[in-house]
Amino acid sequence: MATINAIMTYSAHVVLESPKPYKFVSDGPTNPVSSTGSDFPCKIPPGQSYIIDGEPTPMAIGEDQTLTFSGHAVHGGGSCQIALSRGLPDKDSPWMVIHSIEGGCPARNQKGNLDGDNIDKYTFQIPEGIETGTNWTMAWTWVSRIGGQPEYYMNCAPITILPSNKKRMSLPDRRDALMATRDNDYPELFMANMGDFAGGCTTSDAQREQISVAYPDPGKSVDRPEGDNLFKQVCDGNPRARKAPANNGDGGSSPKASSSSSSSSAAVSSSAPMSSSSAPANSSSTSVVESASSAPAATMCPPPNSGTEVVTIMTTLTTMVPAPASSAPAAESSKVAVGPGSGGECTDGQLTCLPDGMHFAICTGGKLAAQQPVAPGHKCAPGSGVGLEISRL
Repeated sequence: MATINAIMTYSAHVVLESPKPYKFVSDGPTNPVSSTGSDFPCKIPPGQSYIIDGEPTPMAIGEDQTLTFSGHAVHGGGSCQIALSRGLPDKDSPWMVIHSIEGGCPARNQKGNLDGDNIDKYTFQIPEGIETGTNWTMAWTWVSRIGGQPEYYMNCAPITILPSNKKRMSLPDRRDALMATRDNDYPELFMANMGDFAGGCTTSDAQREQISVAYPDPGKSVDRPEGDNLFKQVCDGNPRARKAPANNGDGGSSPKASSSSSSSSAAVSSSAPMSSSSAPANSSSTSVVESASSAPAATMCPPPNSGTEVVTIMTTLTTMVPAPASSAPAAESSKVAVGPGSGGECTDGQLTCLPDGMHFAICTGGKLAAQQPVAPGHKCAPGSGVGLEISRL
């Protein structure tokens, strides 16, 4: 029996070790997602529930987080993504990819499987602009470089997103956070190797050539531990995938293109850059600060150029602020004065805590836009500046 257990442990595929995943209820955490997608997302089969094993892992915005794995069958590495979704996601839930690892994941520089423990670690960050709270699920997905057939691996973990430890964001950092949210720079999860559920998209061409994939839309946070020798994956089986990626994450030369063409990965010239245009603008206003019970899934990430943006302003505050001057102006009824003797004028980009201490507004075009509430249980010190002075009630 000991020998059998040793063999089973040795041959086991990879499983997410840190952050601590949900307790697995399917046929084992190391198996891939079903080839039909029946247990997507997170390997939770129909009729089963998410089970939190202990406490959600705390992750502070802007701090390095560590990703580790156990298991030996790393299939020569491959490419991985880290994504966030609100609550306990189902098949229709949207995802935000916050980091992509193209090549060398979940193990670096491997020709096949491991002979011992997986000692490789990976770092990522929760970006500014993500709403804090306990109601988050983090996903790790993996498509291997080699294997008997193309597969899609996915483990998920409950996490608590904490405010940044910075006392306040600088004006440039706050503007960067606003731009990141406004440009909708969080692509959807790449999906493949799940039959019709993933639109027939596969990574078979990349696996045939034994080259890790470069994702069609990896987002802005991208690592390439083994360099740029990558297979430029064209198809994406996620029906919510953006048609025009905002950033292909290139830190150097373009990934290797396939010499073949099929429904999974058409040949693409290595000199042809990926599109840098973002998704089409949406003029509607989308709230992203609703409670988990009332927030519709589609509001997880606001559409580009929408009327509201999200930014973490202080250690204890994550809230909405209106878009810059290029967006639709606020309604006349929502405008407020800066304070006594100010004449209603203000400095662009600065934040103003209103006299009641319970609301604030951002200055756009020399005037305050629509006021927003301070986070529950907190108040701000009336006045204007590059940040807000926040304290508990």
